This record gives sequence, C-alpha cells and structure tokens, in this order.
Amino acid sequence: MRSWKGPKIPKALLHEMFELTREGGGYDPKNGGQYTGGEPVEKPFQGVVMPLSNEDLQYLEGGTSTKNGQKVYTNGATLSIGGQFRDGYDGQVYTVKQELTHGPIHPMKRYVVEKKGASNPK
Repeated sequence: MRSWKGPKIPKALLHEMFELTREGGGYDPKNGGQYTGGEPVEKPFQGVVMPLSNEDLQYLEGGTSTKNGQKVYTNGATLSIGGQFRDGYDGQVYTVKQELTHGPIHPMKRYVVEKKGASNPK
C-alpha cells in the first residue's frame, strides 16, 4: 500500500532554479575596513513560477501588489524573505517578498515574489 505524503507539485511543472547568495563577505582591513560582499553562490532547487490569483492578492500582508508580482511553489525548498533567486528556465531574477504558508499540513512552500526590474531594482 502506498502512503500519502501530502500534496506535491507535479514533476512535469518543476524546473531548476537557483537561490542567489554570497559567501565569505565581511569587513576587509586591506580595503580600509570597507565591507565586501563576498563571492556569489547559486544554490539549486526545484520550483515553478505562477501568476498571483485573486485569493493571493486578498491576503497579501503588505496590502499592495505590482504588475511584476508572481508566486513560486517549491516542494519543500525554503527561501529567505528579501532573498533573490534566478529562474533556470528563462534567467529572470526574482526577489522573495513573503511566504504564503499552508501551515504544518505538508512541506510544499509558496512565496510571493517580484521580478527584478523597474519596480524592484534590488
């Protein structure tokens, strides 16, 4: 008998994405004590970007959305709020704005994200 492990995103929809972080940053005494960001690192995960629904817009904590707003689903990969990731499908960079939780029901994660561009220069 097959055990049910909760809802999952179909593998046919998932594709590789890369969380963008930096490692080894800090204050550099050789550079006059200036902060250096460190080396860029891309951590792969599986996910899919989808448009925001009317229900998602209704429950946004910030109360506003932009035309660049989307949501990303992962099968358990945790993204940091304010962090960025690159979609391996089209190379678009997104900033994570908030998590839309399902609670402790299952490991699937949903996040509201915004395309990096004119409305989000970070």
